[in-house]
Order: sequence, then structure tokens, then C-alpha cells
Amino acid sequence: VPTLYTAEGLPFVVVNVVSVLMYKSMGRTDGEIAFFTTLVALPWMLKPIWGSVLEMFKTKKYFVVATQFAGGVLFGLLALTLQLPSFFQWSLVLFAIIAFNFATHDIAADGVYVNVLSDKQQSQYVGWQGAFYNVGKILSQGVFVIIAGKLEISIGVFPAWGIVMGMFALILILLSLYH
Repeated sequence: VPTLYTAEGLPFVVVNVVSVLMYKSMGRTDGEIAFFTTLVALPWMLKPIWGSVLEMFKTKKYFVVATQFAGGVLFGLLALTLQLPSFFQWSLVLFAIIAFNFATHDIAADGVYVNVLSDKQQSQYVGWQGAFYNVGKILSQGVFVIIAGKLEISIGVFPAWGIVMGMFALILILLSLYH
């Protein structure tokens, strides 16, 4: 439960909050940031549409592990695109794919929680579930934003955010291997 829900909270906040801070540091206008980051977050609102379709293909655990690994790879690609002249367009595309990927992860993760744990265990772990979702949020919008800010001073904005996105990639790949 702790690692599963940390993996659920982390990308949600990166796409919906940290991306805004990153784009602001990179000099994008408030209008661009608001418009595009709102669009990128749509998959989380639309996830009930494809939730029932997932079970026709593989198990929920498969989707948890696959989406964590794929998400790690996608964050790695995102880290690399931040060094390109057309970083804004490429990063938006990758954030949209990451959002769809992790909206799928959320569906599968909640399904695993419900299917694997008994009703009693679900009651026992519900506090842990919320707490570790918040750990993911705190790490992403707290610790890693501080790291980005410190790196921006020493190595520049774009390399700093590339390193931070690479760190998200590494965390998610390690969590997928653990799971």
C-alpha cells in the first residue's frame, strides 16, 4: 500500500502542479501555462470512460507495473526533451501521454487495493493509503521543487528540471521493478 499510493500521488502532482512551476521557471506566460496544463490534466477526469475496458486485456496488477515502468520511461524522455529548442511542444505531448498512462495506473491501483485486500484489511490500510498518496504529493511538489530551485541557481533552469524529471523517472522505474 505505501509504495503503490506513493506511485499514484507522485505523477498526478507532477503533471498538475509541478509542470506549472517548471514552465513558469522556463519563462512561459501564465496564459499558456493555464491553458495547456489544464488540457493535459483531462485524462484524470475522463478515466471512468476506459476503466472498464482494461479488464478485457490484462490483470490490474499487470497495468500497475506496466504503467509505472512506462511512466518512468516517459519521464526520462521528458527530461531529455527539456534540452530541445522545441521543448514546450514535446513536453506537453509527453505530459499528456504521462497523464493518460497514470490515470490508467490509478484505475488499476485502486482495483488491486480492492481485489487483493479483504474488507477488514482495506479498513486498516485506508489511512496508509491516503498518507502515502500525500507522501507522493509532498515529494513531488516539495522536495523535488526545492531541488530544482537549488539546481537552477548552479546549473541553469533547463538542466535543473531535466535532472528532476530524470529523478521522477528513476523512482517510477524502481517502483515498477519492486512491484
